[in-house]
Order: sequence, then C-alpha cells, then structure tokens
Amino acid sequence: MNSSTELFDAIVAKIEHSRIPLNAHIDLTYRCNLNCVHCYCQNLSPSFSRGQPEMSDSEILKLIDELAEIGSLFLTLSGGEVLLHPSFFKIAEYARKRNFSVTVLTNGMLVDKNMAQRLAGLSLKSVELSIYGASATVHDSITGKIGSFEKLKQAVGFLKDAGLWVMLKSVIMKQNMHEAHQIEDAALAMGADKYISTLEVTVKNDGSNDPKRFQLSEQDLLKLLIDDPDPLPGADQALGQKAEDRPICGCGILGTYISPYGEVYPCIQLLVSMGNIREKNFAQIWRSSSEIRDKLDSIRTYADMPYCRDCKFVGVCKKCLGTVYLETGDLCACHQTQRAILEKGYQVYCKQGGER
Repeated sequence: MNSSTELFDAIVAKIEHSRIPLNAHIDLTYRCNLNCVHCYCQNLSPSFSRGQPEMSDSEILKLIDELAEIGSLFLTLSGGEVLLHPSFFKIAEYARKRNFSVTVLTNGMLVDKNMAQRLAGLSLKSVELSIYGASATVHDSITGKIGSFEKLKQAVGFLKDAGLWVMLKSVIMKQNMHEAHQIEDAALAMGADKYISTLEVTVKNDGSNDPKRFQLSEQDLLKLLIDDPDPLPGADQALGQKAEDRPICGCGILGTYISPYGEVYPCIQLLVSMGNIREKNFAQIWRSSSEIRDKLDSIRTYADMPYCRDCKFVGVCKKCLGTVYLETGDLCACHQTQRAILEKGYQVYCKQGGER
C-alpha cells in the first residue's frame, strides 16, 4: 500500500470516527410536475409531514450554514421537482458561496436554454435526471405526462451545451423491462456523460408498499439478466469477500438527508427521524444519542448483521439499510429484493462460466 492510499484511508477513518456527514441531501419540496407511477415521495400519508409546512428560505439557509460548520462538503438539492421551488437559485447560490460542491436532481421539465445557462453559472458538480424508457411511449407512460421523453431529450441537450456534466438514471421495472437494454443507448445518445440503473423499486417514504407492485418478479429478473453480459457486477473480484471486510454504506455516518419539513434522517432511505431543525440545530441533532444513532453505531460492517455474516453474496450485495427497515422494521434483516436480484444474477453468471 502506498503512502497516498494510507493517508486517504486515515482521513476517511478520522471522518467516520468523528461522524462528519460529508454528503448532505436536502429535498426542498415534494411538489412535482410529473406523476411517476413508482414515485416514493408523492401522495404521501398526511402523517408523514406531521402537519409541518415546507422549510422557509431562512430556515434552509441557516441549515446550509450549520452543515458547512459541521464539515459537510457535498450537497444534493432535490425534490419533488427542485426547480419548482421559487427560491431554488437563491438557495443554490448560497450553497456555492459556502463552498459546497452541489449536485442538482431534476426531471428536466423546466430546463430550457436559459435555465441551463443559469444552472451552469452555479458551477455545479453535476445534474442528474431520470430516464425510464428508450422510447417516448414507455417513458411517458411511467412519468404520466405525454411529451416528457422529448422534453427530457431537449433538457439534456441544453445542459450539455451549457457545459454541465449530466447523469441519467433509471429504475428497471415491469413497465420498461422490455427496453432495459436499450435505455442506456438512448441515454448516451441524448448526450449523457454517464448512465446508471437499478433493478429495485423502493417503497414510499411513508412506508406504503404500493410502488412494489412494479418490482420485477424472479422470473422477470431471470429473463432480463439472461441477456446481460455482466449479470452480477463485480463478481469476479468480490465473490468470497469476508463480511468483516465489507463496510456498510455510511448511512448516518458520512451522509444525511433533510426532508422539506426539516426532519433530519440518517439517509434518504432510512426514514427514522433524528430530530427537526426547527427544534434543535443540525449539530445538536447529529451528535445526540438516540435509538437510531446507537443502532447505526453498532453496525459498521456486514459482519455486524447476523443474516449477512455467512452470506455468499456479501461481497456484491448493495443492501440498503433504509429499504430493509421500511420493509421489515429491522435494519439487520436480509434485504430480500436485493437477495433475489443477486441469486438470479449469480445463476446467470455461473451459466456464463463464472465461479460456482
């Protein structure tokens, strides 16, 4: 191991020990101009907001100050549709003045040439958008808005012309699985710098399982992966890795999520409130002992979770503690959807001549 790698590892270890949330994600609003069938933050139970209004501009700017003071460096601004927030540019400009590296998540429906130029003026780290089909028919059926595919294509073009780095992301589900292998081609043809996808549909923020009806069945997964040249990404290097050598994702340690209502959570998926910024400042919330804080402190590697210790997929598993908790109420439970994806991927991997 060279000295630079050792130094980097030492810095990360110190950050983890100090619980500095390097990555902060703020949803400015849950309002949206699309109606995606699988959305996790639309049409939530009224109890989720606890009757709280969205954060005011002054509350958001104060929060950004507090995040900067505690050591956060990377800030994601999202929604809902983040560009619907009337003070988006005021907030984003302030975050840049506080030296945050800012990523913006948008659906692109409000991005025209002028908007793209204004975004470019923020010197953003990246802009991320979602693509749900290789054709307008499929994409628009998922977003619930005719013309959204064409608008997305135009938005990516405007963003790239303005010099921004653009990522397109997709959720592969029942409605678009027949175009799954073409969506990446469509994304790159639009001009995206990178494309990523997931095979997992998440439950809603309020715990509703309604979006899971779009989750691929095991038969669907096998049908999809059988034609994939890389059905189990990372398998050659990671299969056989020991659970104690595999750290968890950094949820509640290196990252945090704040909802439009000021609730502070360990991450955007692990929606167990640690406190509200209207009652305490962020540092007090982040550093206070709580049931969820104590639990997360006890889970540092996969070996700390009984169901994961002897799992043969531990090296390639992308277990999300938040999704597991929403689905089971137990952070340490097996992530069953992820397990099904890995099992089918492994089955195809072995048929292709991979390790058995």
